[in-house]
Amino acid sequence: MKQVSPILLSFLLMASSAPRPPQLLEVFPAENLAQTSVEFVGAALNFSLGEEAERGSVQLFVDGVDVTKQAQISGTRDWPQSYYKISYTPNSFELGIHCAEIRFRTTDGTTKSYSWSFSIKSP
Repeated sequence: MKQVSPILLSFLLMASSAPRPPQLLEVFPAENLAQTSVEFVGAALNFSLGEEAERGSVQLFVDGVDVTKQAQISGTRDWPQSYYKISYTPNSFELGIHCAEIRFRTTDGTTKSYSWSFSIKSP
């Protein structure tokens, strides 16, 4: 299995201690989950919770790479949308620890983010 670099490990430890924004309902795969494969990586958000957010500002990063343009985005039909889901289907993941991050801006210009990790193990 691949070793985690000290820099990535310190990032993961910092990220896991950050509070979850109230708008963030769920992340997938679940935080700290170890499994043999991952179907998709993403998050579900509810923009009627917490500060008002700019829906078009949502970004998804996987292992430090912005995958927003390759992600599937869906939401409710109400306007402005209250429920929002973003998910990215990877080609594959190497064995080891991976990090995902969701970012968005509130209407006052503050960037909110949340990072979580998951791992891929041998079958």
